[in-house]
Amino acid sequence: MLVYIIKRIIWFIPTLFAVTILGFILLASSPGDPVNSMVNLNSKNTSADIEQQKTYWRKQLGLNLPLFYFSVTTLAEPDTLYKIYDKGKLNVYKTLLHQNGNYKIVDSYFNAVRQCKQTFETAIFHEEQLYPESFKYNRKQFTAIALSLSSLEKTTDTSAQRHHLSIIENNLYAFYKKPPDVVTPIKEALKNLHLHSDKYKNYIPKINWYGFHNQYHRWLFGDSNSKGIIRGDFGISYIKKEPVIAIIKDKLVWSLFFSILSIVLAYAISIPIGIKIAEKPNTRVSKFTQYFFFALYSMPPFFVGVLLLMLFANPDIFSIFPPSGIKPIEGYDDDANLFQKFTDSLPYMILPLICYTYSSLAFITRITTIGINEQLRFDYIKTARAKGLSENKIIWKHAFKNSLLPLITVFSSVFPTVIGGSVIIESIFTIPGMGLEIVRSILAHDYPVVIAIITLSALLTIFSYLLADILYTWADPRIRNKIQ
Repeated sequence: MLVYIIKRIIWFIPTLFAVTILGFILLASSPGDPVNSMVNLNSKNTSADIEQQKTYWRKQLGLNLPLFYFSVTTLAEPDTLYKIYDKGKLNVYKTLLHQNGNYKIVDSYFNAVRQCKQTFETAIFHEEQLYPESFKYNRKQFTAIALSLSSLEKTTDTSAQRHHLSIIENNLYAFYKKPPDVVTPIKEALKNLHLHSDKYKNYIPKINWYGFHNQYHRWLFGDSNSKGIIRGDFGISYIKKEPVIAIIKDKLVWSLFFSILSIVLAYAISIPIGIKIAEKPNTRVSKFTQYFFFALYSMPPFFVGVLLLMLFANPDIFSIFPPSGIKPIEGYDDDANLFQKFTDSLPYMILPLICYTYSSLAFITRITTIGINEQLRFDYIKTARAKGLSENKIIWKHAFKNSLLPLITVFSSVFPTVIGGSVIIESIFTIPGMGLEIVRSILAHDYPVVIAIITLSALLTIFSYLLADILYTWADPRIRNKIQ
């Protein structure tokens, strides 16, 4: 049995690898720059302070590393494209590479623009400090120069480049009353872009190997700043700037609590009812029960949740249960033990548990009834009856055990469905679980939290299938004998 479990776990490793790959792809391809959402844009912070913060957060998030173990590019592209963080600038860089084919010439152009910006910013800083009145008078000129320098990094159109260069030259000449030397390197670099090109390099593939020092390896296994998801570290929240696992830890507990308890209740209610219906299928009670369960099954969770709130948490009708939350507003007593906390939270759990459980009742009841009816037709049941065994012993010891396989199969599909379907129920009843958290994270574009919840749901699904395989071997001697 142990060998079988180990083999099943080994078979799940490729699935886990695929889950991590998909999760990482979703995280890496999420829109926007996460660094911008984590930088403190205080009015007192200078551009140098903001850039320092960006450098810090890029290192913390691992964005200063290549994406994967290797990349497939062309001979025209350098193996350091991942170091260009601005997506607009990166697109311009790639376009210029496609037009020119020589990354050294493209690099020289960007370096010339960057050097000009640094020189200009230094000069402006000294101008503001030494001649504040003159600086105020020429503020429009300085703004026009700064905008044109930024635009040079974000355009590939030749006429637009010349236009921005003329703006820079004219404004600098108007202020300094002499030709600006800082623009000359940009002009030379632009001339080289159009005169010297190696376009053939765009058609020669190249493989860049980065080794284990990359974003995916760090996300999976961790480094000095991260433990990796293998050890339960899903990174840092873009919004709260806290470890993701600290945000979802308590929420995972509540989601699992309601999910597992609802599954236990669904099976505990459905199996005895399904067996009774199989024993006496044509009675009015059996038919009414089946019709009632199927009527419940046809109702969507949001409708049932709102209906329960209107009926049993409404002061105008029946104010029996609290409408939302999982504990009293004032919280638990400081000296309350676990049992007291449970009794305080029990009224808050009733309505959500009904919502979690009701939709599974009809399905599991039907599966149980069909399984028992099928077993009751076999000859071994007739033999057992001929030997004088009681009906209860025949049903529970023989028929029920041999009809467990479909119920186990249903369990392996119901468990992940309950986890994923908790979004609506948790939103209606304001349960601080994974469902409510994933809605909030999606609305806030907090992608690490979203990917962490999706990855955990996938892991729980894999675990449910592994548990189902183990239960198969316990329920069916044929499977047990086959693996031994």
